Amino acid sequence: MAEKTLESVGRNARDLYNKALAALERNNLDYAIEMFSQCLALEPNFTKARQYLRAAQMKRAEGAGSFRRMLTSAKAQPLLAKAQISLHKNPTEAMQLAEQVLSEDPKNSQALMILAKAAEAADLRETTAQTLEHYAKLNPNDTKTLHWLAQTYMALKKPDTAREIYERILQLNPNDFEAQRGVQHATAQGAMQQGRWDEATSYRDVIKDKDEAVALEQASRVVRAEDMTENLIRENLVKLQSDPDNPVLQRELGRLYAQKGNFDAALGFLEKLLAAEAGGDPTLEREIADIKIKRLEAQIEQKRKQLAAQPGNTTLREAIATLETERDRQLLDNARALVERYPNDLNYRYDLAVLYLKVGDIENAVTQFQKAVGQPQKRVASLNYLGQCYLQMGLPDMAVDAFNEALKDLPMMDALKKEITYNLAAAYEGMGETEKAIAEYKKIAAVDFGFRDVRAKITRKPAK
Repeated sequence: MAEKTLESVGRNARDLYNKALAALERNNLDYAIEMFSQCLALEPNFTKARQYLRAAQMKRAEGAGSFRRMLTSAKAQPLLAKAQISLHKNPTEAMQLAEQVLSEDPKNSQALMILAKAAEAADLRETTAQTLEHYAKLNPNDTKTLHWLAQTYMALKKPDTAREIYERILQLNPNDFEAQRGVQHATAQGAMQQGRWDEATSYRDVIKDKDEAVALEQASRVVRAEDMTENLIRENLVKLQSDPDNPVLQRELGRLYAQKGNFDAALGFLEKLLAAEAGGDPTLEREIADIKIKRLEAQIEQKRKQLAAQPGNTTLREAIATLETERDRQLLDNARALVERYPNDLNYRYDLAVLYLKVGDIENAVTQFQKAVGQPQKRVASLNYLGQCYLQMGLPDMAVDAFNEALKDLPMMDALKKEITYNLAAAYEGMGETEKAIAEYKKIAAVDFGFRDVRAKITRKPAK
């Protein structure tokens, strides 16, 4: 079913929507939520109304006391049970029941999942995507839901958005094979949409000469990408004029400006959006922090190019050192702030630990890596880093324990296992356990004789 807009909904739904907007402007949240809910009962795929409904619910929930939240939780269970039963028989009813729960508790994960499933069952994929986006904002590390969201965008013929979701999954789990395939498929689909290849009757409809195609591609790849970004910025700025508070447009403009290298403009949109949402979106906070770092790195790169042309310029060298120090400070500050704000998000603890290790703060790195071990996707990497930290601290026996623990989760001798096995052998050497060290080196040599200096390690003659 096609997404409904204000122009395409029925008159009754439009009147309810306008009343809800007016109430929202007066901060009459209860009435606004009721009007939006009635509007959606008539037009369940009117995503703009659902977007404002969720915003009103979130704002009202911020002011709810602990006693009200306790009552809300008690009232939610029978509604959720009924919605679960109605999910396949009557998805529209399930959506309405889920929304009743969300009106009181807009962060209820079970209600959001039921709403998304019911919308999908009712063929309301835009609503499915919208609901999963809200869920993902609250649960940014749920890769299973992110996969569902990416597949939904592919079904909506939005491969570029799907690719962004798959890339987000790969940031959480670089070894996710399905996400890797998803990026490739989404990229191909995006290229087909852009080039209209799927509508061509033959290759000659796209371009007559293969050599010409290669030459054009090589000559225009960068220019085309920049032109596309500029066009998208212009289009979204026009849309923003008629809908200035649209968070989707603001976020997209932030990303586009960052992609173009206009970091100040990107931060202008994203920081305004974060302030409007009163925080609470770790993915947005991280995006802002990343752009600030990219801005510094761009400044460093510019200075390095100037230094290449003026190698004796000490002022430039000092400027680069100052910028690099500032970059490292911001990286640490950002990581600490995220850990303080989201202490249960072990991914942030892992990131902070890596930064501590980079600047040589081994003890703080150990503290954070020990906690990051609890994150399944970071467990092996955290144990590997812990072992390296223990080696630097002169504790090879503890390093051996950490490396062995990491190896338990790696059945195949891939690149990561070779690295950890090598580190384990080095730890045994640090303990004076030469035979054990050589045994570990030989495990690597059995599959990759040329790995680092393994050949020399296992063929050297023992000292007399």
